Amino acid sequence: MVAILTAITDCHWVRFVRIISGYQAPILNRGAIAWNNSGQFYFGRLTLEETLITANDQRLPILFLNSGYVQSGIARYTSAWGSTYTPLTDNEIILVVEKDQIINQLPGGKVGETPIPIPQDGYLLTLRANATTAASQLPIGSAVSISSTTTPADFSRYPHIIGAGPLLVQNRQIVLDAKGEKFSNAFIAEKAIRSGICTTATGTLMITATHNRVGGYGPNLAEHAQLMQQMGCVDALNLDGGSSTSLYLGGQLLDRSPSTAARVHNGIGIFLKPR
Repeated sequence: MVAILTAITDCHWVRFVRIISGYQAPILNRGAIAWNNSGQFYFGRLTLEETLITANDQRLPILFLNSGYVQSGIARYTSAWGSTYTPLTDNEIILVVEKDQIINQLPGGKVGETPIPIPQDGYLLTLRANATTAASQLPIGSAVSISSTTTPADFSRYPHIIGAGPLLVQNRQIVLDAKGEKFSNAFIAEKAIRSGICTTATGTLMITATHNRVGGYGPNLAEHAQLMQQMGCVDALNLDGGSSTSLYLGGQLLDRSPSTAARVHNGIGIFLKPR
Protein backbone atom coordinates (compact mmCIF):
# COMPACT_ATOMS: atom_id res chain seq x y z
CA MET A 1 0.00 0.00 0.00
CA VAL A 2 1.31 3.43 -0.93
CA ALA A 3 -0.47 6.51 0.38
CA ILE A 4 0.52 9.72 -1.37
CA LEU A 5 -0.03 13.30 -0.27
CA THR A 6 0.66 15.78 -3.05
CA ALA A 7 0.99 19.53 -2.75
CA ILE A 8 1.70 22.23 -5.26
CA THR A 9 4.73 24.34 -4.53
CA ASP A 10 2.61 27.39 -3.61
CA CYS A 11 2.83 26.42 0.02
CA HIS A 12 3.84 27.96 3.31
CA TRP A 13 6.82 26.21 4.81
CA VAL A 14 8.09 26.22 8.38
CA ARG A 15 11.41 28.03 8.19
CA PHE A 16 14.62 26.36 9.37
CA VAL A 17 16.85 29.44 9.31
CA ARG A 18 19.25 27.83 11.78
CA ILE A 19 20.49 24.32 12.32
CA ILE A 20 18.10 22.77 14.82
CA SER A 21 19.70 19.43 15.48
CA GLY A 22 22.31 17.02 14.24
CA TYR A 23 21.88 13.45 15.48
CA GLN A 24 25.54 13.01 14.81
CA ALA A 25 27.58 15.87 13.43
CA PRO A 26 29.62 16.35 11.43
CA ILE A 27 26.87 14.96 9.20
CA LEU A 28 28.91 13.05 6.65
CA ASN A 29 27.48 12.47 3.20
CA ARG A 30 23.87 11.64 4.10
CA GLY A 31 20.79 12.31 2.00
CA ALA A 32 18.98 15.59 2.57
CA ILE A 33 16.34 17.84 1.01
CA ALA A 34 16.66 21.63 0.89
CA TRP A 35 14.16 24.27 -0.23
CA ASN A 36 13.56 28.00 -0.40
CA ASN A 37 10.52 30.23 -0.04
CA SER A 38 9.94 30.19 -3.80
CA GLY A 39 9.18 26.48 -3.79
CA GLN A 40 12.49 25.37 -5.29
CA PHE A 41 13.99 22.11 -4.02
CA TYR A 42 17.41 20.53 -3.96
CA PHE A 43 18.24 16.90 -3.15
CA GLY A 44 21.72 15.59 -2.48
CA ARG A 45 24.10 14.02 -0.01
CA LEU A 46 24.97 16.58 2.62
CA THR A 47 28.15 16.99 4.60
CA LEU A 48 27.73 19.49 7.44
CA GLU A 49 30.50 20.58 9.77
CA GLU A 50 30.51 22.98 12.71
CA THR A 51 33.72 24.50 14.07
CA LEU A 52 34.29 26.56 17.20
CA ILE A 53 36.69 29.44 16.46
CA THR A 54 38.50 31.22 19.29
CA ALA A 55 39.85 34.77 19.35
CA ASN A 56 43.36 33.52 18.57
CA ASP A 57 41.99 31.50 15.62
CA GLN A 58 42.08 28.09 17.25
CA ARG A 59 39.59 25.81 15.50
CA LEU A 60 37.90 23.06 17.50
CA PRO A 61 35.43 20.65 15.86
CA ILE A 62 31.91 20.52 17.29
CA LEU A 63 30.81 16.92 16.88
CA PHE A 64 27.22 17.04 18.09
CA LEU A 65 24.40 19.59 17.99
CA ASN A 66 21.32 19.25 20.22
CA SER A 67 21.91 15.50 20.26
CA GLY A 68 21.39 12.76 22.81
CA TYR A 69 24.01 10.69 20.99
CA VAL A 70 26.94 10.55 23.40
CA GLN A 71 30.61 10.24 22.53
CA SER A 72 33.74 12.05 23.61
CA GLY A 73 34.25 15.48 22.07
CA ILE A 74 32.54 18.86 22.05
CA ALA A 75 28.75 19.12 21.81
CA ARG A 76 26.61 22.24 21.46
CA TYR A 77 23.13 22.78 22.91
CA THR A 78 20.84 25.66 21.94
CA SER A 79 17.36 26.67 23.08
CA ALA A 80 16.02 24.27 20.42
CA TRP A 81 17.06 21.48 22.84
CA GLY A 82 14.96 23.01 25.61
CA SER A 83 15.25 25.52 28.43
CA THR A 84 17.90 23.45 30.25
CA TYR A 85 20.54 20.82 29.57
CA THR A 86 21.20 18.02 32.04
CA PRO A 87 24.56 16.22 31.68
CA LEU A 88 24.42 12.99 29.70
CA THR A 89 27.75 11.67 31.03
CA ASP A 90 29.73 12.05 34.24
CA ASN A 91 32.25 14.86 34.73
CA GLU A 92 31.39 17.00 31.72
CA ILE A 93 32.61 20.59 31.63
CA ILE A 94 29.91 23.03 30.57
CA LEU A 95 30.75 26.37 28.96
CA VAL A 96 28.00 28.99 28.90
CA VAL A 97 28.20 31.22 25.82
CA GLU A 98 26.21 34.45 25.40
CA LYS A 99 26.64 36.98 22.62
CA ASP A 100 29.74 35.16 21.34
CA GLN A 101 31.52 35.22 24.69
CA ILE A 102 32.13 32.51 27.29
CA ILE A 103 30.53 33.86 30.45
CA ASN A 104 30.84 30.81 32.71
CA GLN A 105 32.52 27.43 33.03
CA LEU A 106 30.73 24.83 35.15
CA PRO A 107 31.41 21.26 36.27
CA GLY A 108 28.62 19.03 35.05
CA GLY A 109 28.90 16.59 37.94
CA LYS A 110 27.02 13.29 37.82
CA VAL A 111 24.96 12.26 34.82
CA GLY A 112 21.32 13.33 35.03
CA GLU A 113 21.61 15.32 38.25
CA THR A 114 21.93 19.07 37.68
CA PRO A 115 20.01 20.90 34.91
CA ILE A 116 21.84 23.91 33.50
CA PRO A 117 19.86 26.77 31.89
CA ILE A 118 20.48 27.30 28.17
CA PRO A 119 20.67 31.03 27.34
CA GLN A 120 18.16 32.30 24.77
CA ASP A 121 20.79 34.48 23.10
CA GLY A 122 23.55 31.89 23.23
CA TYR A 123 24.27 28.21 23.78
CA LEU A 124 26.08 25.68 25.94
CA LEU A 125 29.26 23.86 24.97
CA THR A 126 29.64 20.46 26.59
CA LEU A 127 33.17 19.05 26.80
CA ARG A 128 33.24 15.28 27.28
CA ALA A 129 36.08 12.85 28.02
CA ASN A 130 39.28 13.79 26.18
CA ALA A 131 37.74 17.11 25.09
CA THR A 132 37.84 18.40 28.68
CA THR A 133 41.46 19.37 28.09
CA ALA A 134 40.10 22.11 25.81
CA ALA A 135 38.66 23.87 28.86
CA SER A 136 42.01 25.52 29.62
CA GLN A 137 41.98 26.99 26.10
CA LEU A 138 38.49 28.42 26.63
CA PRO A 139 38.57 30.53 29.81
CA ILE A 140 35.74 32.77 30.99
CA GLY A 141 35.73 35.99 28.97
CA SER A 142 36.99 34.36 25.77
CA ALA A 143 35.41 35.45 22.50
CA VAL A 144 34.23 32.58 20.30
CA SER A 145 32.29 32.12 17.09
CA ILE A 146 30.72 29.25 15.17
CA SER A 147 31.49 28.39 11.56
CA SER A 148 29.10 26.07 9.68
CA THR A 149 29.90 24.74 6.23
CA THR A 150 27.97 22.52 3.82
CA THR A 151 29.15 20.27 1.01
CA PRO A 152 28.01 20.45 -1.76
CA ALA A 153 28.01 24.22 -1.60
CA ASP A 154 24.59 24.23 -3.34
CA PHE A 155 23.00 23.42 0.00
CA SER A 156 24.16 26.79 1.38
CA ARG A 157 21.88 28.58 -1.14
CA TYR A 158 18.77 27.23 0.60
CA PRO A 159 17.52 28.50 3.98
CA HIS A 160 15.77 25.23 4.91
CA ILE A 161 17.35 21.77 5.07
CA ILE A 162 16.10 18.48 6.48
CA GLY A 163 18.57 15.62 6.67
CA ALA A 164 17.40 12.00 6.47
CA GLY A 165 18.62 9.31 4.09
CA PRO A 166 19.56 7.46 2.22
CA LEU A 167 19.11 9.36 -1.03
CA LEU A 168 17.04 7.16 -3.35
CA VAL A 169 16.60 8.89 -6.71
CA GLN A 170 18.40 11.80 -8.36
CA ASN A 171 17.68 13.12 -11.85
CA ARG A 172 15.27 10.19 -12.37
CA GLN A 173 18.02 7.61 -11.73
CA ILE A 174 18.26 5.33 -8.69
CA VAL A 175 21.36 6.43 -6.78
CA LEU A 176 20.92 4.39 -3.59
CA ASP A 177 24.23 3.97 -1.74
CA ALA A 178 23.22 3.21 1.82
CA LYS A 179 26.65 1.85 2.76
CA GLY A 180 28.27 5.03 1.49
CA GLU A 181 25.90 6.98 3.74
CA LYS A 182 27.04 4.86 6.72
CA PHE A 183 23.81 2.93 7.26
CA SER A 184 24.16 -0.53 8.80
CA ASN A 185 23.78 -3.76 6.83
CA ALA A 186 20.77 -4.69 8.96
CA PHE A 187 19.04 -1.40 8.15
CA ILE A 188 19.80 -1.79 4.45
CA ALA A 189 18.32 -5.28 4.24
CA GLU A 190 15.36 -4.72 6.56
CA LYS A 191 11.87 -4.88 5.08
CA ALA A 192 9.73 -2.30 6.84
CA ILE A 193 7.11 0.41 6.63
CA ARG A 194 8.80 3.45 5.09
CA SER A 195 8.16 7.10 4.37
CA GLY A 196 9.68 9.23 1.64
CA ILE A 197 9.62 12.62 -0.02
CA CYS A 198 10.17 13.47 -3.67
CA THR A 199 9.56 15.95 -6.47
CA THR A 200 8.16 15.14 -9.90
CA ALA A 201 8.83 16.54 -13.36
CA THR A 202 5.88 18.95 -12.96
CA GLY A 203 7.30 20.42 -9.75
CA THR A 204 4.81 18.60 -7.52
CA LEU A 205 6.00 17.54 -4.11
CA MET A 206 4.97 14.07 -2.96
CA ILE A 207 5.14 12.72 0.56
CA THR A 208 4.63 8.97 0.66
CA ALA A 209 3.99 6.25 3.20
CA THR A 210 4.62 2.67 2.06
CA HIS A 211 3.20 -0.13 4.18
CA ASN A 212 3.40 -3.91 4.29
CA ARG A 213 2.80 -5.94 1.14
CA VAL A 214 0.08 -8.59 1.04
CA GLY A 215 1.33 -11.54 3.06
CA GLY A 216 4.63 -9.93 3.95
CA TYR A 217 6.61 -6.98 5.21
CA GLY A 218 7.22 -3.59 3.66
CA PRO A 219 9.98 -2.73 1.18
CA ASN A 220 13.70 -2.82 1.75
CA LEU A 221 15.62 0.27 0.66
CA ALA A 222 16.23 -0.99 -2.89
CA GLU A 223 12.51 -1.72 -3.34
CA HIS A 224 11.63 1.67 -1.86
CA ALA A 225 13.88 3.38 -4.42
CA GLN A 226 12.22 1.43 -7.24
CA LEU A 227 8.75 2.38 -6.01
CA MET A 228 9.62 6.07 -5.84
CA GLN A 229 11.09 5.95 -9.34
CA GLN A 230 8.01 4.16 -10.71
CA MET A 231 5.75 6.82 -9.21
CA GLY A 232 7.50 9.46 -11.30
CA CYS A 233 9.94 10.90 -8.79
CA VAL A 234 12.73 12.95 -10.31
CA ASP A 235 14.50 13.26 -6.94
CA ALA A 236 13.58 11.20 -3.88
CA LEU A 237 14.76 10.80 -0.29
CA ASN A 238 14.04 8.09 2.27
CA LEU A 239 12.67 9.48 5.53
CA ASP A 240 11.99 7.59 8.75
CA GLY A 241 10.21 4.24 8.90
CA GLY A 242 8.52 1.72 11.12
CA SER A 243 5.93 2.82 13.65
CA SER A 244 6.84 6.49 13.20
CA THR A 245 5.48 6.44 9.62
CA SER A 246 2.15 8.25 9.81
CA LEU A 247 0.41 10.28 7.11
CA TYR A 248 -2.12 12.95 8.07
CA LEU A 249 -4.39 15.02 5.85
CA GLY A 250 -6.61 17.71 7.30
CA GLY A 251 -6.06 16.39 10.82
CA GLN A 252 -7.05 12.83 9.90
CA LEU A 253 -4.68 9.88 10.12
CA LEU A 254 -4.88 8.22 6.69
CA ASP A 255 -2.59 5.26 6.63
CA ARG A 256 -2.91 3.38 9.90
CA SER A 257 -4.97 2.93 13.04
CA PRO A 258 -4.28 5.54 15.74
CA SER A 259 -3.58 2.66 18.12
CA THR A 260 -0.47 1.67 16.11
CA ALA A 261 0.90 5.17 15.46
CA ALA A 262 3.98 6.06 17.48
CA ARG A 263 4.60 9.44 19.05
CA VAL A 264 7.22 11.29 17.03
CA HIS A 265 9.50 14.22 17.89
CA ASN A 266 9.30 15.94 14.51
CA GLY A 267 7.57 15.74 11.17
CA ILE A 268 7.07 17.54 7.88
CA GLY A 269 3.96 19.69 7.52
CA ILE A 270 2.52 21.34 4.41
CA PHE A 271 0.14 24.28 4.90
CA LEU A 272 -1.64 25.96 1.99
CA LYS A 273 -1.45 29.72 1.97
CA PRO A 274 -4.83 31.42 2.51
CA ARG A 275 -6.05 33.19 -0.61
